[in-house]
Amino acid sequence: MKQYTTTSCFSTFMLPYILFVRDFEERKKTVMTCCLGWNISLFPDIAQREQQIDMVWKMVEADNQELPPPGLEQGFKQDLRMLVTQKRDLFPWLMKNIPKAELNRNETWDVLSIDAGKGVEEIQLVTHPDPMGLPYIIEVLRGIHRDTEAQADLIQQARRTPGAIKDMVTTEIVTAYCVQRADLIGYRRMLTVWLDVQPAPSVKRVIGHWLGVLNEIEMHTKTLLGILTEIVSIEES
Repeated sequence: MKQYTTTSCFSTFMLPYILFVRDFEERKKTVMTCCLGWNISLFPDIAQREQQIDMVWKMVEADNQELPPPGLEQGFKQDLRMLVTQKRDLFPWLMKNIPKAELNRNETWDVLSIDAGKGVEEIQLVTHPDPMGLPYIIEVLRGIHRDTEAQADLIQQARRTPGAIKDMVTTEIVTAYCVQRADLIGYRRMLTVWLDVQPAPSVKRVIGHWLGVLNEIEMHTKTLLGILTEIVSIEES
């Protein structure tokens, strides 16, 4: 099974927010904001998280000599709260701080560089996927849909037999489905943008269908995670 690091999990968490963002400097700022949201999410108490969000805003104010326009503070804090909430929802068990995350460019790709305490890891990112890749994405989603539905059925059946499911469940499997949930957000962003720019009604119908399939995959993935995390927590208690 693929090994997921803090870097790869963060990359999946962050990618939907920079997809199709044209300005590189804006993408860089978004990566830093996602990193802040990730780190703030690690505080266990909501009051502590709010305190951290206030501290970040004060630093933003201090770096700008001009008064912020009306609504900027509220919007900035709301964006951070949304990122905090999403990270805690997608990766509640991953409590690793990310000291530094930055976006660079080479001749072809954006490159995400992350220092998560074990040296710098780099991941190449495709931030402007071509609509011509739709057939490939459909095949990927078809496989995810089939495999997730089958796994959910298998786990449900094994659950009825005491002890049968014990050897099937590992933290690596739980991690894989957490990453899958985060991946689905990226796929949804991709298909939604392609739906908006696609002139052909027949292609719009195809994309609309697969947006519906994403909902089914999300449902099966959440069902699996609910069962798996319950079993893991029982095993570890």
